[in-house]
Amino acid sequence: MNEFELIDCLLRELGDVARGGDIVVGPGDDAALVALPAWCVAVASIDTLVAGVHFPPDAPADLIGQRALGVSVSDLAAMGAQPQYALIALTLQDDSELWLTRFAAGVAAAARRLGIKVAGGNLARGPLSVSVSVHGWCESDTALLRSGAAIGDLVCVSGSLGGAALALTRADLCVPPDAAALAAVAPADPCYALQRYYLPQPRVALGRALRGIATAAIDVSDGLAADLGHLCRASGVGACIDLDAVPRVAGASAELAVTGGDDYELCFTIAPDQRNRLSELPGACVVVGVIEAGDTVVAQRDGVPVVLGSRGFRHFG
Repeated sequence: MNEFELIDCLLRELGDVARGGDIVVGPGDDAALVALPAWCVAVASIDTLVAGVHFPPDAPADLIGQRALGVSVSDLAAMGAQPQYALIALTLQDDSELWLTRFAAGVAAAARRLGIKVAGGNLARGPLSVSVSVHGWCESDTALLRSGAAIGDLVCVSGSLGGAALALTRADLCVPPDAAALAAVAPADPCYALQRYYLPQPRVALGRALRGIATAAIDVSDGLAADLGHLCRASGVGACIDLDAVPRVAGASAELAVTGGDDYELCFTIAPDQRNRLSELPGACVVVGVIEAGDTVVAQRDGVPVVLGSRGFRHFG
């Protein structure tokens, strides 16, 4: 198939998620035209997922599509932004119409679930990789940043951690079920770890609710210890994590929950007098530590320091 036939195939599968909403001109022109609310600022992010690094090369194409879009939308959630549209650049090793159709079906399913449109993108030949640029908006001066944490603030996380990292350590979890079955898996099922890896759930509603409550925020992509370290670096502070307080997926150790990546939950800080507001937030959020003076993230159990064997995912050592 030539490039134009592949693009037509992609657009057929994307269907309604490539049209409507705030998309004035979508896929098919040199660039998209998108309307923005007058009272907002634009929020944008981009992620690249490379086969063999960010997903198994033989993973089902529809799950790669769902994972790629979810991973990128999580960055908007961490900023307290409302997702609006995505641009997707796909590099393919061959011209398999079946693979592309399944990939597009996964993207479309994730786009509908997350309330985001696909406004355009690009196709190229080469080693398999997916780049997703996501765009949204946030009311002026309300975006969540990494740089606002202060000494004495409480460190909080949403959901449960360690599931996605657990999936990568279990040989019996190397083959995922189909997307529909995976989406229906309950937390007690061993395959729940695979659900956490392939079907990330960006905490968009939580991010929006945290505006005016959180002093700083970040999504947990590289691991709680590593991402909290990024937040602390931006805020000029340190932090201490209570390992026993960290919520984790069944089967994940406390260390894996703190150092494993790909959870796509939110880590955020709040002033102590805001603690009672955690119960008002969408989804379960708990306190796992405190911001301290210094410039490092440390962990403890029962008041005793614990040395972590890993500091989370790093691209370049």
